Parts: sequence; structure tokens; C-alpha cells
Amino acid sequence: MTRIAKLAAACLMAAAGLHAQHPATGGAACTSCHSDLMGSRVQHAAAADDCTTCHEIPEKGGKAALAAPPGELCGMCHEPFEGEHMHGPVAVGACVACHDPHASDNDHLVRTEGNQLCFVCHQEMQKRLKAEPFRHAALESGCTSCHDPHASDQPAQLRSPTAELCGMCHSDILETAGAAKVKHPPVTDPPACLNCHRPHAAEHRPLLQADGLAVCLSCHDGSRVKRLTDMKALLAANPDHHGPIREKDCSGCHQPHGSNFFRLLFAEYPSTFYAPYREENFALCFACHDSAAVTEAETTTVTDFRDGSRNLHFVHVNKTRKGRTCRACHETHASRRPNHIRESVPFGNWQLPVNYEKTDDGGSCAPGCHRPETYSRTGENASR
Repeated sequence: MTRIAKLAAACLMAAAGLHAQHPATGGAACTSCHSDLMGSRVQHAAAADDCTTCHEIPEKGGKAALAAPPGELCGMCHEPFEGEHMHGPVAVGACVACHDPHASDNDHLVRTEGNQLCFVCHQEMQKRLKAEPFRHAALESGCTSCHDPHASDQPAQLRSPTAELCGMCHSDILETAGAAKVKHPPVTDPPACLNCHRPHAAEHRPLLQADGLAVCLSCHDGSRVKRLTDMKALLAANPDHHGPIREKDCSGCHQPHGSNFFRLLFAEYPSTFYAPYREENFALCFACHDSAAVTEAETTTVTDFRDGSRNLHFVHVNKTRKGRTCRACHETHASRRPNHIRESVPFGNWQLPVNYEKTDDGGSCAPGCHRPETYSRTGENASR
């Protein structure tokens, strides 16, 4: 027998003898040798009171054994956790995967503090959080601010249903959605907020699943919302996109959580072909476009749609009884014509043609609402 083997055998015999001579009946008897187990700030009461609560030490000496399987042993003092969705270690009784059974420097006897404990197993999530530029602020409060570490009736062990959980911090959004006259179904249809947002980290603000346009087109592609325009097909067929769409930001015009205006718009925008002109009726458009384009009868600067200095936007829109609205000539999302001019516009059961043609100095149209007209910014080709 080698010297090392003889030394190991002697140690085992000594330990066996010690257990035989001093069967553990209290914490002190064990910690006289195992002092390293109880040297931390937070001590497990069962370990401090009596090691034999959890361990069986043979009377004749030898290696101690647990008095019962780990999960069953913890259940002798701790109430069982209930929920449709259980954390893996809890489900198999591996409490010591997260908790030190003797003592720890961390509350609740957890082995490591904060999110680092979760990252011991959830390494892919840790990599994702490091890779993505935008992180959910709730992570600063710890994973357990949203997830129950033991069990829950919610998927992913969430502490509450998704919308309710998000509303704990984002109460303003929850209130907006609840009070809105026009509801956006993805806000409430499971998994609610997660239909559009990532819960941990993302490449796009504000934690969107993809860029703003792609998120919207994931539903507005003709496959899910049959009563609405197939926006994906419309944008593909019409290369002249409205500014917010070019910037991939549908929320430039639409409120994604809920609105008091039709089509989830941020502000008032006439839904009809004709409307009396009042500035507040065009609040959505004037959030970006200068209202002078329809309030100044004569101009050489605020619009290119003019015959000499005669402002043709003013002529069409600024009428007290029956002004044409923006939608009468312009497509709000995309068009094949410059300036988002429509090919045609719905007018009752008729698709009223616009027949717009652009020229270097102006243009012409032959719509169904008046005789053919041309205009020229220098006035050379004008007809009144």
C-alpha cells in the first residue's frame, strides 16, 4: 500500500471512530470538524439546531447519509410549491441546486446573489443579454421580479398574467389601452405584450421583436386581419413610401396600444372624402406638415402644388362646407406616383380615378371630380 493510500485509510478510520465516539446530537458536535459549513451570514435553522434532522450518522461510524431524498427532506419543514408550471429543480426536488442547505452569505440561502444564480443554468439568456443593445430595465431588479423561482400557474413561471405583470411598471400604457375607444387586439390577446415586445432584451427600441414596420406587418399581411388592407402587399407594389414607413415606424401615425381615433391614429384625421375645413380635423397631418399649406391662399414657398402663386392645396381643402380631405388625392402609406398621389380613391362603390401626371414645372390631373386641369408654378401652362 502506498504512503498516500495508508494516510487516506488512517483518516477514514479516524473519522469513523470520531463518529462512533461522538454521535451528532447537536450542531456543535458536527461543526467541531465541519466548521466551514456554517461560517456564513445566513444559517439554515435546521442545520444550526441539529444536523441529524437531515443527516443519519451510523452509530458504528462511517459516512453520513441523508435521512430522506432531498425534495422530501425539504418538504418536512417547507410547504410544497404548487403551480401548473414548475421550475425544473423544484419539480425534481433538487432544492440544493439553488440553495445551500447549511449556510450562505445571501438571503434565502441562495448559492449566488441576484441574476448570477439564474445564469448558472440559463447561460444562453446571459449571452443574449450581453449581445443585445437594449435591455429590459426590470432586469436590474432581478429575474424574480417577474418570474417566480419555484412555481406559477403562468407560462415561464411568470408571477402574473403578462398584461397585468407589465402593467405593474407600465401602468400608463395599461390605462391607455383600457380607456381607448379603439382597441388593438395584440395588447390583450395572449401572450399580450409579448406579441410585439421581447421581455428581456432586443435589438430594437422599445424592446420590439423586430423593427417597427416588420412587427406590424407580421399581422397586417393579409393572413390574419382579413378586413384590413394587406399592407405588406401594398408596400411591396408601391415604391413611394410615406416618411414614417421609410423610417420603419408605423407608430409615427398609429398608437399601438389603443386610441380614441379610428385606425388607432394618434390624432384627428378625416375618414371621409369631403369634410369642412377646420385645422383640428387635420391634427395628425399637421404634426409633421406645415398647416400653411392649406391656410395661405397665395404662396411661392410652402407648397409646390400651386399655379403660379395660387395655392391649390388651399383651393381643394380649405372650404367651409365641402373641402376635399388629404385622402382624396394622397395615399397615406405608399403609392407608385410622386408625393404619394393615388391612382384612384374609394368614393362610395366607385374607385374614382385621379389620373395625375407630374411635369418638371407642375403637373396635371383628370379626376372624376372635375374636368382635366394642368398647373405650372411659373404660370405658363396654367388653366383656370
